[in-house]
Parts: sequence; structure tokens; C-alpha cells
Amino acid sequence: MSLHIVQKRLSFHSSNSINTLNQEVVSAAPTLKKKENLKQRAYLNSLTNIIDYVVTQFTGFLVSPFIVSGLGNSMYGVWQMLSQMSGYAKVADTRATQVLKWTIAKKKDIVDEEELRSDVTSALAITGLIVPLVLIAGSVVSWYAPIITKVEQEYYTLVRITCSLMILSLVVSKLFDLYESVLRGMNLAFKRMGLRAAIVAFGGGLKVLVLTQGYGLIALAIVQLVITLIIGITYYIVVKKTVSWFGFGRTNFAKIKIFSKVSGWYLADTGASLLLGNSDKILLGFIAGPIAVTYYTLTLFLPTAFQGIINRIVMGVLPGIGKLLGLQEYDKLKNVLENINSITFLLITASAVTITIINSSFLNAWVGGELYAGNIANTLIMVMVIQDTFIRNDAYILSATLDLKDKVLLTLAAGVLFILIGFFLVGKLQITGLCISLLAGKLILFIGQRHLIHSKIQYTSASSILARIRPLLVSLAMLAGAGYITTTMKPLSILEMAGLTPLIFLVAFLVYYFLGLNKNNRSELIRIVSSIKLFKYD
Repeated sequence: MSLHIVQKRLSFHSSNSINTLNQEVVSAAPTLKKKENLKQRAYLNSLTNIIDYVVTQFTGFLVSPFIVSGLGNSMYGVWQMLSQMSGYAKVADTRATQVLKWTIAKKKDIVDEEELRSDVTSALAITGLIVPLVLIAGSVVSWYAPIITKVEQEYYTLVRITCSLMILSLVVSKLFDLYESVLRGMNLAFKRMGLRAAIVAFGGGLKVLVLTQGYGLIALAIVQLVITLIIGITYYIVVKKTVSWFGFGRTNFAKIKIFSKVSGWYLADTGASLLLGNSDKILLGFIAGPIAVTYYTLTLFLPTAFQGIINRIVMGVLPGIGKLLGLQEYDKLKNVLENINSITFLLITASAVTITIINSSFLNAWVGGELYAGNIANTLIMVMVIQDTFIRNDAYILSATLDLKDKVLLTLAAGVLFILIGFFLVGKLQITGLCISLLAGKLILFIGQRHLIHSKIQYTSASSILARIRPLLVSLAMLAGAGYITTTMKPLSILEMAGLTPLIFLVAFLVYYFLGLNKNNRSELIRIVSSIKLFKYD
């Protein structure tokens, strides 16, 4: 098969033709361009993501007390609900840019530049078509936002304007997502290292400024829109300087139609994910009130901050996974996935144990101990975060296959189960009931996604059942111990937390390292870490 034929057939395809694509990619492997150092780029991409996330969380840490004091406990809960609610406009988003990212990741080494430019144009065309739909969906969400948040009638206009501005910010980000997708698809996300972090920090300063000047929800939403616009412009500049082939090529209706079929499954995946992952604060606020959302959000701050760092380590590896999927190098892929699981369990367990112990003291020093959700809710939140971390990892990998049908159905089923259980339990147990509902709903998603991944890469394990569940048993046992310790503790001072937090993390890290990982896992992790060049920028 000539490279010209491969390029022609790779114009794109629906999920039914993915196997054909992979076979053609394998046959074209001898024509691959310069070999990437996947480990080094994974490290650099992960480092970029971590820098962005740490700065974002640190900025949130500094700014949140100003928002709580500036808006009040109730309006802070409304702000959190609106932030989640505005995401529902994504239900009209076909996620064409996500398809573009994974398409480039698979094709960039075997097709010519004109083919890649054609894919960019196809994604742009679909994005342009869905923007009006996003605006319509956003208008509906904005209109009903005051009713869902249960604010008094005098605040209806305020809430609707704020929500509309947040929807506009979402639309702006969708338009600029095209450039981010190209950069990530080319495995070059590290080329904008530090830029997003600097802009987010600047935006945090603007939020503090408007709050200290007496402005409220609308001013916060305007600042968010400004931050989104600046971030989008910087992505455009970096892509133009870094990706030599970037531009817009010729496309046609047939190609756009085929491209949109896969985008359609991303649309369905977005809707199902919103139901499951972007409904917790809305459901809690609707049943228990905005103040309960404030308790939940603040208690969740530290757990999700550490979870985000781990997720971003995995995200840095993903473009390389897309390439291995495209080349059908399943043996290498199995090894990568096993290493991801080992690293994730090690980091998330050590983090979960640490946060479970210090979270009450952290909130007491940060915004006041009266806003802590309680020890039971705190421990359940950490179990929820551990479960969700693996679900996100598996979801990223399934997205890289561009075959989302089964994942969408699983996510939808999990979301419906969560909502049904949540309506029953949240009214009785509030935050604790919400956590139990999420754990129950997401359990079927975790099991189902893991089965899908194993079937796609023809994964079989020779280990015993006890060996396979050993990491989970050790992790839960350590978390249960941490939960018990919290019931015997008094709040720590800032200095005590500063001294004990690294020590607790180190002890938990070492305990899990020797008890949760087997000898082969430990040797493989040491090999990976030793192979990374920390100061090499490529």
C-alpha cells in the first residue's frame, strides 16, 4: 500500500472503521517521521499541566476567602452552582476539537501536512455550526438559573446576567480550543509552559480587586471572560510559532459529515458526563440549599486540588497512548497502562491519607472551621476522589480510541443511577448522602470502563484475584485508618500543618509503596523515574 493511499483513506471515518485505520497505520509504520522521545515529552507535558494546575489551585486558595467574605456563604454557594450550571450549555457541543486532537495524535507521523490542515478546517467548520446551539442552550440555562439556585426574586436579573456571561466565556473557549487541540495532538503542550499559569494568577488578582471594590457576581463573571479570552489568544500565538504546518486546508461536505459522526459521540459523551460529573453541586443546592453547597465545595477544595495534579500527570502521557493505539502496539500499551495504575494508586493513596488527616485543620485556618462538612463526609469525599481518579484515567484512554458508544451508555446509566439515589439520600443525609450516591453511581462506570479497555487492547492478567485487588485493599485500609485518626485530633495550627503534612505524606507513600505494590511494580517505577531527564526541554 502506498503512502498516498494511506493518506487518502485517513481523511477520517466513523467508529466502525477504526480497526481499518489502525491496520493501515501499522502498514505505514516504516514511513514514520522523526521518532519522538515519548517518555520525555510525557514528562514535559505533565510538568506543564502540573504547573498550570498548581498555580490555578493556589490562586483559588488565595482568592476563595475573598469571594466567601465578599459574597457571603449563601451567594458563594450560588456562584459555585452557576459555575457548574453554565457547563450544561456544553450539551450542544459536538467536541469536534477533541476529535481533532486525537486525530492529529494518530496521524501526524504518517500523513502529509495538507491532510492535517484539512482536518483542522473540518473541525473549525463543525465548531462554527454548533456555536449558535451552545448559545441557545445557554439562554435556556440562564433563564432558569435563579429558580434552580433558589435565590430571592430580587436577585433574578443578577443571576441571569452572571450566568449569561459565564456561557459567553464558554463559547469563547470553544472557539480557541482548536489551537489547544492542535498543540496537544502534536504532543507539544509543553511549548506553552507557564503561560496559562501566569494568566490565571493575573486573573486571580483581578477578582480580588473587583471584590475589594465592592463589586459582586457580575464582575467575577466578567473577569472570568477576560481570562478565557487572553488564554485563547496565547494558544493561537504559541501554535503559530511552534507548529510549522498549521493552517487551514481544503475540505468538503463529505469529509465534514464523516468527521461530525465521531464528533456526535463526543456530544453524547459530553451530555452523559455532565449528568454524572457536573450535577453534584446543583443537586445538593436544589435539595439542601446553597449553604450546603458552600460546605461541600470548601471541604472538597483540597482533595480535588491533589486529584487534579495526578490527572494532569496522566494527561501528559495521553498523546503517546494515542500513538500506540494507532500503531496497535498493544504490548507496549499494556505496560504503559499498568504503570499508570501503579503511579496513580501510589500518589492518590498517599494524598488521600494526608488530606483526610489535615483537611479539618486546613479549613479551620483557611475560611473557618464552621464550614467543615464533618469527618464522615470528609472520609467519603476522599474515597470518592480515589474512585473518580481511576474513572477519569480510563475515560481519557477510551477517548483516545475515538470509539465512545459503550462509554457513553455506561456514563449515562451511572448518571441516572446517581440522580435517582441522590434524590432519596441527599434529603436525608445531605453531603454524606450525596457522596454515597456518587460512589454507587460511578461504581458501574468504573467496572464497565475497565472491561472496555481490557477488551480493546486484548488484555489478560495471569495474576490471582487477591494480587489484583491488593492495591485497592491496602489503599482503603490506609484511608480507614486516617479516618479514625481524624476523630481523635484537635485542629492543628498553620505551623503544625506545615511540619506534619510532608511527614504524613512521606509515611503514607512509603507504606503503600511497600505494601500496595509488588516487586515488579516497584522496579518498573524506579526504571521510569531514572530514565527521565529533568532538565531536558524536548
